[in-house]
Amino acid sequence: MQDELKSAEVLELEQKVLLLEKKLQSETKRLREAVGAWRRKFEGRGLRKDSIREGYNAERGTHYKVFVLDLPGNLEIEFVLDIIKNEMLEDLYPFTFRKVDFSRRYKGWLMEVERTLNKQMQLETELLMKYYSQN
Repeated sequence: MQDELKSAEVLELEQKVLLLEKKLQSETKRLREAVGAWRRKFEGRGLRKDSIREGYNAERGTHYKVFVLDLPGNLEIEFVLDIIKNEMLEDLYPFTFRKVDFSRRYKGWLMEVERTLNKQMQLETELLMKYYSQN
């Protein structure tokens, strides 16, 4: 009787193991397909060539540009940063990386780069004194 009970338990455990193995195989296949889709999306694309926004930040003394990246929105930020560092920044020299965030409007990652451009935009004190003395 005990032998039959043990055999039934072993059989039940074997079935559970088979079920878990099938589940693991299907999950592995799904993840490989997802990685392949991301890789295909990234290859040959990455950075859209024209910036969507560009300007000068007087507080920071920098010329900045904002680009839309053709990367999946659900890609982990660590991977996005690795791709930016290893695949894109070299082509944008003398600009350096400033920030990246995801935009629902553009359905992609927005990357901002900047370069130092210390252009004095303040009016000279003498000019201001002359202007206010006449008025």
